[in-house]
Amino acid sequence: MTALLEVRDVSKTYRSGHDDVRAIGEVSFTVERGEFMVLVGPSGCGKTTLIKCISGLLPPTSGRIELH
Repeated sequence: MTALLEVRDVSKTYRSGHDDVRAIGEVSFTVERGEFMVLVGPSGCGKTTLIKCISGLLPPTSGRIELH
């Protein structure tokens, strides 16, 4: 079976002046066809950043995203 979505070791770091802010750190998961998936977490944990990376609106700093 081909996965609908594959996220492998995705990280996103924002550059902010002299500091780097790591919004996502090495996230990996697979969503198979017919599965239902929910992102849950506290405010500021990187949910929106991950969704933006999956949608192609924001490039991840490292890792791989495949949406079939």
